Amino acid sequence: MTVDRSSRAEEGIVVGTTTFTARALQRLAVGIAHDVARVSVRDVGVQLSDEHGALRIAVTVPVAIATKSGRPLVDSGEDLRNGLIDGMRELAGREVGTVDVRYSGVRRSTERRVR
Repeated sequence: MTVDRSSRAEEGIVVGTTTFTARALQRLAVGIAHDVARVSVRDVGVQLSDEHGALRIAVTVPVAIATKSGRPLVDSGEDLRNGLIDGMRELAGREVGTVDVRYSGVRRSTERRVR
């Protein structure tokens, strides 16, 4: 059986697959956690596992205490959880079933003005 590829070319459809390795998914999760938690990449620990077809993410970050911010840790954890769920869905097309957040240590961050 032959396939008429000319109609696909006209529609702009490209045939193929996109594959994310486990390491790529791990690095992506570390980057997302780094951005959301506002801590150094080296302070972020991420473990990925399978939970009935969805990702289970265990993330460990230090508590980032800003001098002017008085946000509760529960809100920061919720932001991190939602950031990982949304980021992995948007950037890698992966469903995240569970995100476990563990805080380890404290990092003081000072907000700096850019000149």
